Amino acid sequence: MTTGGSEADLRTVTEREFLDELVAVTRERVATQFLYLMAQDDAVIGVQWEQPGVDHLRRYQVRDACPHCVVLDAVVALAPMLPLDVLRAARTGPQYETVLRTGRLPHLAFARPAGPPGASWLGDCHAVDGDPHSAADCPRHAVPRPTGDPLELRLGSLPRAVRELYPHDDAATADLAQRLRIAQDWRADAQAVASGIREAAATWAFLRTSCVLGVPVPGVNGLVLTLPPGQAPDDRPLAELHAATVRAVPTGGQLPYQERACLLPEPTPGTHRMPAYAGAVDLTAAAPVRTLRLPSPRRPLSTTGRGVLLLYEARHAMGRHFASAPVRDAAYWDSEAALNVFEFTLLERVAGQHYQEAVAAYLQALRREGDLLARPHKVLDRRRRKALSLAFGGLDDEELHLWASVAYRNAILELLGDLKAFALHLRIQAG
Repeated sequence: MTTGGSEADLRTVTEREFLDELVAVTRERVATQFLYLMAQDDAVIGVQWEQPGVDHLRRYQVRDACPHCVVLDAVVALAPMLPLDVLRAARTGPQYETVLRTGRLPHLAFARPAGPPGASWLGDCHAVDGDPHSAADCPRHAVPRPTGDPLELRLGSLPRAVRELYPHDDAATADLAQRLRIAQDWRADAQAVASGIREAAATWAFLRTSCVLGVPVPGVNGLVLTLPPGQAPDDRPLAELHAATVRAVPTGGQLPYQERACLLPEPTPGTHRMPAYAGAVDLTAAAPVRTLRLPSPRRPLSTTGRGVLLLYEARHAMGRHFASAPVRDAAYWDSEAALNVFEFTLLERVAGQHYQEAVAAYLQALRREGDLLARPHKVLDRRRRKALSLAFGGLDDEELHLWASVAYRNAILELLGDLKAFALHLRIQAG
């Protein structure tokens, strides 16, 4: 498979020039079997025509319009040519914008059908890791702006099912107030880390606008009740909500998650220190929901560390669209590699030179050994360990080991020099 060399060079055009060229090239390349319209970083639009034995890639920057609007206009221009039937063309916009709201790059993919000539092409929208937002975005497609705080709740007026979880209303109010404080503290740490980091803007917006408070249902793993703000209290009992959910949520198949996610603070101090993403079923909405567990450890993590970890898990949640377990294929490991790069980027910004020195030390050791390190914990000397700890405002040994291990993974990526090779490394290490 070959790719046209000079065609892949970035060109700056008007929207009209882009659409005219897209239509002309598509009409010329009649043997095209797959056509991709890809939002890329820095407001770039990639277009790839795949024919047997050869790919043609062109990259454009449209100077007079929002790149996302241009991609959707391109679908309209292509629909009569490919052709796309009305249903496929109409659902392209919602699919594209759903991916965009998760803070990932939407890639539209169209495939020539195996049926008779003139049949509608197939269409899909893939989510690719990267930052889809830029200053060129129109207000409709820009990073979501807060319209209200999902954690601003009136605890004096609670749904009946939530009240049933507690011995009396005062206990419910006190427990939920504590959970709210925990959620707000974790989220504030994430905001402090994300501030000024362009690559984290969409992830912070997801935490700020799409994550409501949730409460686990005791004794039943994976069931939660969410408390979205601004809603009248639901007077249905817990048993009725559960029965309605059983009827509404089928077993098997790919069940889509709700757009909103759920923060699950744990008010009881414990040994768990790390936030964690998991899927659950929300009895309030009778639908699957993504959750982010927020522990209250006896030994708190550094505030910077908490912010990085919550952004990492939020980014993880943003990449999960269905409640079924993901297929661990090449695309899955590419996504995991990109998630690691997101974490590396955060650490480079918030821990700066001290983190980069740790990465450099591991990289030097890897080159010297010529293989993975047998004792990576021995690489950082006392000075580097102290410097890395101070970059976070002071760390205990357990958290210091955590960030040192991330620096080690970062060094492996630098040694391999390629994201695909790094994805393969992660796949091998996972067994």
